[in-house]
Amino acid sequence: MYLSKHKNGNYYIYFEDEFGRRKSITTKTKLKSEATKFLSEFKVYLKQRKESKTVSISIQHFITKFLIYSSHIHSENHTKSLRTTLIKLLEYSGNCNLNELNKQKVISFVEWRLSKVSNRAVKRDIANLSSAFNWSIEKNFLSSNLTKGIKKPKIVEKLPVYFTEAEYETLKRVIDNEDVRDIVEFGLLTGIRQNDLINLTWQQIDFKNSTLILDNRNSRTKSGKVHSLPLSISALQILSKREINKSGNLIFTYNGERFKQWFLCKRFREFVTKAGLSSQLSFHSLRHTFASWLIQKGVPLYVVSKLLTHSDLRTTQIYSHLKKENLSESVNLLTIDDKSNN
Repeated sequence: MYLSKHKNGNYYIYFEDEFGRRKSITTKTKLKSEATKFLSEFKVYLKQRKESKTVSISIQHFITKFLIYSSHIHSENHTKSLRTTLIKLLEYSGNCNLNELNKQKVISFVEWRLSKVSNRAVKRDIANLSSAFNWSIEKNFLSSNLTKGIKKPKIVEKLPVYFTEAEYETLKRVIDNEDVRDIVEFGLLTGIRQNDLINLTWQQIDFKNSTLILDNRNSRTKSGKVHSLPLSISALQILSKREINKSGNLIFTYNGERFKQWFLCKRFREFVTKAGLSSQLSFHSLRHTFASWLIQKGVPLYVVSKLLTHSDLRTTQIYSHLKKENLSESVNLLTIDDKSNN
């Protein structure tokens, strides 16, 4: 390993990687004293990387392997989001080895993304990278999660978009396909996520105890935990009807075939448009509607949080505005007798 001055005036470090290939890296300085300091730090970095015994893999190869893994446990939309983040990381960093990344490079990537997209998108990027890096640690591609300690940008809180009861009745009237109507109705009655609905099987239904089990077998829950959720009479009626004509293991199918996430979203948007409702209403709005209606009917926020399988009550706080009248009712419970007139 040695320093050499390039014709552009900057000093470069020339070294051999673990496979004996000759490589170079710029010190980004024309001063020998600074280049020598960079060389010293680079030697320490290589030693630490060697001691960590991580397996070398190019970022491009890592992305391919991780997305294959993701496609088996995540929803189509989530895998698409992961792909977007990782392709942008590849664009920014180049196709170097994954274990050549460090925290400062990831911070620089985050800053670069902040200059191009919204805070919300960058917050999602950081979450996606954290997920990918955790998997990399399991596979021994990285020794630590490089997003640890990186602050997520603040985002403006948006109120959840949900259907009023009148809007939902209007939507139901225009859905002329029974398969779509059943999955929409069941989604509203249970509040479970779209990916869980699409992959829901008969083995996950306990008719005797009127419960539904999200067990990570067919689709991974967001928290990775197993959840047992109660089923209402209306939800059980949909299941009983579909059980009569079931032709496979999946509960919800379209003309006998598995629902594709993109297709279900597309058909749902078409029905929303046909009903003359707001374009802001999406399939995920059914989950918001489930929570919003429960809150409006007086169900405690903590209970709604459990039904939504939120791991943190703070996530459910976005619905708290729906019961502001309870605050007034609560403070009016306190009264002070005016004894001055006695």
